[in-house]
Amino acid sequence: MERVEESMAEAQGAKEGTPLAASTSGAPTPAAPAPGGARRTLSAVAMLLVGLAVGAGVGVVAGGTLLAAWRSGALESESHERREQTGPVSPALTHTIDALVVNPAGSDGLRFLMATMVVEVDAPGTVDQLQRRDAEVREAILRTLGSKTVPELADVAHRDALKEELRATLLKVLDRGDVLRIHLPQFVIQ
Repeated sequence: MERVEESMAEAQGAKEGTPLAASTSGAPTPAAPAPGGARRTLSAVAMLLVGLAVGAGVGVVAGGTLLAAWRSGALESESHERREQTGPVSPALTHTIDALVVNPAGSDGLRFLMATMVVEVDAPGTVDQLQRRDAEVREAILRTLGSKTVPELADVAHRDALKEELRATLLKVLDRGDVLRIHLPQFVIQ
């Protein structure tokens, strides 16, 4: 009777694809894993160690070169020379216009653009003017953005042209001063 149960268990294991071995109690148990599995694990560990060794070697060579240049002062004098050529770096004068939400043209109110715009200007007076005329500035920007369709707004290749159009829009609103650059750190179309 036990033999019949063992052969049924073996047949069931073969059907399921799981090798079974008989235990001392007569109940089938999974057979021990094949020795090839240990070789694969050992091979993976060996490849990992080789990769780490190569990475460490590259790091030592590259890091050693940079460390030697830093100790000799070559990196410091190079950055000092670059600073002298370009002059002192002054912080940019910017004005942030956030929470711009508009429905693009042709979207029937089903889509919207949410954006934040940073305006880089030439003088502190221009920043003051943008702050004082915030409502007028926002309206002009929203009018420009609202005239664009979703494909026009989504096309990253045309983003620079859009920034230039927004710059021209702001210049029409300002009495004096110049808008140097427009940045769009947040530009989400839903």
